[in-house]
Amino acid sequence: MNKIDKPAPFPRPLDRADIPFPGWSYKHIFRHGQCDPAGIVYTPEFFNVFNHAIEAWFSDCLGLSYYDFLGPRRTGLGYVNAHAEFFSPVKMGEEVEYFIRVSRIGSKSYALELNAMLGETEALRGLFTTVTTCLDTHSSIDIPADLRGALNQYVFSDNA
Repeated sequence: MNKIDKPAPFPRPLDRADIPFPGWSYKHIFRHGQCDPAGIVYTPEFFNVFNHAIEAWFSDCLGLSYYDFLGPRRTGLGYVNAHAEFFSPVKMGEEVEYFIRVSRIGSKSYALELNAMLGETEALRGLFTTVTTCLDTHSSIDIPADLRGALNQYVFSDNA
């Protein structure tokens, strides 16, 4: 078997003790309208809440306004890759706590990992790659210096 044929290891849920930046979190209780008839959260609802957590994280942790980037600064923060790994179902009325870390910073993009904890164990993980763009030309631009500096505070690598 060569490297291309080798299957990737299955992701495993984290325990709360494994969260690298436990000092800040975003909590969300899933409501009736966010669930299917069996009381399990609809998949798209997780992506809405992931984005809510990222917006809150910008102001609370990075000290930057997400809305100023999109508005007056005309800097897009669009996702070029967004996916989730699911470990256990989340049901109506359950509170999920989200933790965020930066897994990579490039010249024009950065990657975020959101660990969504249900109690002491990770229920799902969101993985997002954001490319900074000029909203007037719709072309990629270098990550603004203030954003890069703030993101650097939250870089965590499993190889570190």
